[in-house]
Amino acid sequence: QAMLGAVCRSLQCRGALPARFARNHWSSPSSSQTPNSQENAVEEPRDVDFADTFKTLLPSESLRASLSGPQKQRLELLIKQVELYCYLAKKVPTKLDDAAWRELMGTRTVLERVCKLEFLAVKLRREAADKDRKREEEFREQMKAETAKYAAGGMGYGPDLYELMSNPLRRRARSNLITGANMWSTMRLADAPTVIFDMQYIFDGKHRGEHNIKRQLQYVMTENMHARRPLPLIFANVADNEFGKGYMERSLGYWGGQYLDQTILPDYTTKSPRTSFLEASGKKHAKIVYISNSAKRVLDGPLTADAYVLCASYDQQRESIVAAHKDRIDAYRLPVQKYIKWESGPQVLPLPNKLRMMRELVESGGDWASAFRNNVAKRYITAPDPELSAVIAATRKARERERTDVVAAIQSAYGE
Repeated sequence: QAMLGAVCRSLQCRGALPARFARNHWSSPSSSQTPNSQENAVEEPRDVDFADTFKTLLPSESLRASLSGPQKQRLELLIKQVELYCYLAKKVPTKLDDAAWRELMGTRTVLERVCKLEFLAVKLRREAADKDRKREEEFREQMKAETAKYAAGGMGYGPDLYELMSNPLRRRARSNLITGANMWSTMRLADAPTVIFDMQYIFDGKHRGEHNIKRQLQYVMTENMHARRPLPLIFANVADNEFGKGYMERSLGYWGGQYLDQTILPDYTTKSPRTSFLEASGKKHAKIVYISNSAKRVLDGPLTADAYVLCASYDQQRESIVAAHKDRIDAYRLPVQKYIKWESGPQVLPLPNKLRMMRELVESGGDWASAFRNNVAKRYITAPDPELSAVIAATRKARERERTDVVAAIQSAYGE
């Protein structure tokens, strides 16, 4: 308590906390220290480092200029709350862009705000660790291969080996032409189904995890564009406004780029999945399947339908089955229970995994067992260890206790 009081008084001295918070909530009545000695208990270099670090998390001036008067006041309050969170919490994000600040402005409670900041911190930490680990593994494997090649008298490249000169004539156009040719090959063969993403639930602002779903769609685009056998894609029910168009052209990063004439991009439309596919294919009738966890019928065997619809949401409120009923599309669920035993965690597959499964099913002719084995994380199909579960439960309780303390501090400081 004494340490937190010193921390909060230090923030109050720099204008981050109101005086009533530092005086009333974290000062100890029985303490023999004077206010000046308590303030001096906080090391000055730490405050300076924290202030410099927090400046990198602040929203841009363009975001401030785009807000109205009440929105600017709310943003200033959020900045103070985030500053207090970053000073007290252990999980602190290393960067906050304007999109993250807009998401924070859309939160309703301090608890929701704290959970969002914790999620961003963990996600950024994992992404950085994954990049470093992947880079090290790739370099290690490549060096083994190049060293063996060099030892055998071949042209092995790397440190203490031959040096590689990059080709100055290589252009991005060639990569675009290759991806476009792969997609054209799939379209000409006409033996693969079209995958339609129903986007109606990521633009309404009412469903949880919208930012995560949008990130998954970026992975969907990247993986499918560079796959050896890509599947034709359609993005349906895109919001008919500037926000929807801006997301498709800027956030996904393909329609608003250069050299659009050198490749084949998916269609995106404001129409429903059924209407968009019939218009794109030129067919009057087609067999379309909507994949939903709430469906009664089970999908199995080869993919024989003309198109499959995937709902761009976590489907926590049975959105997919409702959307299938509204668009008069038959709903089927994946044969999870038939081919694997789901031991723990929610039975929700990310969108990139579902699309990857469909590509494998097209190539294998309906080998669902292999598709599940390659695209379901092992933690979901591995029986939990009792001792490990106890450790995880204790860790979760400690995190919840820490989160509760941080939320209480922010609420006491700013009256929310």
